[in-house]
Amino acid sequence: MNYKSIILSCYHWVLVAFSLLLYAPSLVPGAMSILAYYISLFVLLLSIITIKYGGRWCFKSTAVIVGLGIFIVNDYLRLVGSLPSSTWVGKLVMYGVFTVITTIGIRKCNHLVGTK
Repeated sequence: MNYKSIILSCYHWVLVAFSLLLYAPSLVPGAMSILAYYISLFVLLLSIITIKYGGRWCFKSTAVIVGLGIFIVNDYLRLVGSLPSSTWVGKLVMYGVFTVITTIGIRKCNHLVGTK
């Protein structure tokens, strides 16, 4: 392994680990869960960038972790038992943003598989 591949491998693992660590603020009611949502989307965007460098596994695992965090763990956005102050319109918009970002990543994965 050369120096660049070691750095990229560490970067992939850091993204996956950081997406797991974002479960903690997702459980806190209020602004922390929304902040965790936005940081999770940022980590998901960073994992899309890694697809070009052989990080498809990084994107897939990050997308699954972030998706579980949004739909099940996040105190504001979870499907069942969310905060009473959350509206369905706001939740649908946030679900839509996640879906669009994930779709872009999946298309990028499929495009790279098709060109190889």
